[in-house]
Amino acid sequence: MSLSSGKGRDQPNVRSRPNSVATTQFRLPSPSQPKSNTGDKRPALKKVDRPTLARAKKLGNTDTLDIPFFDRIVIVSLKRQEDKDDLTPYVSYSFPKVTGQDPSPFLPLFCFPDSKRITEGQSVLTSTYSFVLTEVTGDKQYGYCRRVKSRDKKSALPQVYCVVSKLGSLELYNVLLDKLAELHAVSEAAVHGFLSATISLPIPAPGCRVRAKQLNHKTGRLEDVEIERPLDGARLEHVELNKLFQWFTIQQVTELFGSVLHERRILISCSHHHLAKLSSCVSSLATLIYPLKWECIYIPILPRQMIEAVTAPTPYLIGAMTEDLPAVKRELDEDTEPLLHFDLDTASFLRSYGDERSLLPPKSTSMIQNELQSLIPCLHQDMQADNTAISRIFLTFMYKLLGHYKDHLIDFQGARELDTEPYLRATRRYLRPLAERISETQSFGIFSVSIGEAGDYDQFKNFTEEKLANRTQSVFRRTFS
Repeated sequence: MSLSSGKGRDQPNVRSRPNSVATTQFRLPSPSQPKSNTGDKRPALKKVDRPTLARAKKLGNTDTLDIPFFDRIVIVSLKRQEDKDDLTPYVSYSFPKVTGQDPSPFLPLFCFPDSKRITEGQSVLTSTYSFVLTEVTGDKQYGYCRRVKSRDKKSALPQVYCVVSKLGSLELYNVLLDKLAELHAVSEAAVHGFLSATISLPIPAPGCRVRAKQLNHKTGRLEDVEIERPLDGARLEHVELNKLFQWFTIQQVTELFGSVLHERRILISCSHHHLAKLSSCVSSLATLIYPLKWECIYIPILPRQMIEAVTAPTPYLIGAMTEDLPAVKRELDEDTEPLLHFDLDTASFLRSYGDERSLLPPKSTSMIQNELQSLIPCLHQDMQADNTAISRIFLTFMYKLLGHYKDHLIDFQGARELDTEPYLRATRRYLRPLAERISETQSFGIFSVSIGEAGDYDQFKNFTEEKLANRTQSVFRRTFS
């Protein structure tokens, strides 16, 4: 696993297929390493019941129904090194069981990024925090973590349940972690029985649910456990955009959005007591630039053992614990590369490029801020509704920046790609300087060679069609009214 620099900043035009474009995310070990064997044979997926399948088809989204509910669930514990005060995280339980080399040797560090500051008997963090690991193939693995008290009465150290899945869905796996935390207090057998029942389930399509049988240890009867997936599209399932406005002002959100769009070095820090806040903040910021995707170094929670990553000269979006930063203070102070550093504890920028307020055109800044100002009083009622409403404001801006892509698609090596130069010439005059700068980023490069394909951009394409239809109707009404 390494931190790679990826495509150079002087190569704005990506003219290769998406799977050949180098990226700069935190990567798992190469697939060429020895593969591990699972001790427990993974059962075949259960069939989805007809009502669930019918609803999924009605929503037009059945593509995830054959994906296992999770790849792996682990319990990560802490042990003290001999003659040392440091605690080391390790996998004490895995389902399915893994024999041989662990396919994710760095997983424990992300489950306990604050392991050096944990003391016996301290209160246990009960909220869910998350991380993302990227394989060399570009595939992502999401980890959702929940801390619990150890069942071992001799140990006063916490443990972590971590759900590892190819799907990012905070609400979906929060339900699973709630149940695991409840069963953890009963017995290991209760946990194992529940996992045996759920691993054979498919991931439900958005808006659908799956059912598993679970033994009630109080009554001795089998009971149905229902787990429902939010109706949102997958890109919003792992974030809580409404919480951004608990931590930032509207002005700060706008400046951070512009900085993410320009692929800058962005560091978000806060106390180790607020890991859920840190991971949620970083994940949410990365989502705002859709249909573009953050393609550089991306680590929502940086373990103490990897703190040197914040000195990387390439663009990154990293969440780090404030207590770990003194270890690299000298390197950061001597660093001549600009850095945008926001501290969540003080709700302020500690370092900046100096031009954050001018990254977006004034007209666009006013539009975004006015819309957010009107929306904020209505937030914090429902996470799904809030996510959709906030996302739509930024999506409207991205539509104005990128929505005319369809007029500039060309055939290139058997695929449909965006022809950048005509696209830039056709961009609205007030947005053109921004579009020219964005066209040099990795995220735009991958967008330009991928937008002609089906898949991850479907929501943006649908939004574009909706806007075009509305504009056509408006013109028709003005012409014939």
